[in-house]
Amino acid sequence: MQLFRFTRAILMISMLTLIYIHMQMQIFALAYQGRKRELFIARIQERNSALSSNILELKSSNNLGIRLLTKDSELRFLDQENVIQLVTSQPSSEQKLAASAEGKSGDLLSWIPFRGQAEARAAERTAGPRP
Repeated sequence: MQLFRFTRAILMISMLTLIYIHMQMQIFALAYQGRKRELFIARIQERNSALSSNILELKSSNNLGIRLLTKDSELRFLDQENVIQLVTSQPSSEQKLAASAEGKSGDLLSWIPFRGQAEARAAERTAGPRP
């Protein structure tokens, strides 16, 4: 009976130690996976910053100016002969400022941008009773 208890206790202790060792191995494996992922993320962030720098360099005015001024380029800067002026139905903000500075300096409400003039129109009357 003593030998049976001793064998059972040894088997239980052996099983517990095997379970403990297996859990420790899993913990270390997860730690290694986490470290690999951290290194991967660091490499991706470095690549992202390098690509962002390249994009900003390509969009820079210096780079665009160099591309425009090369001899083989068909692009060129505008001169007075190539400027087109468009006529619009509404005055531009520069024209509004010039008009307000000229004659409306005494008006207290001239600084309000959406003040318009009222216009009276004759209403058309239709024959028949109103509903």
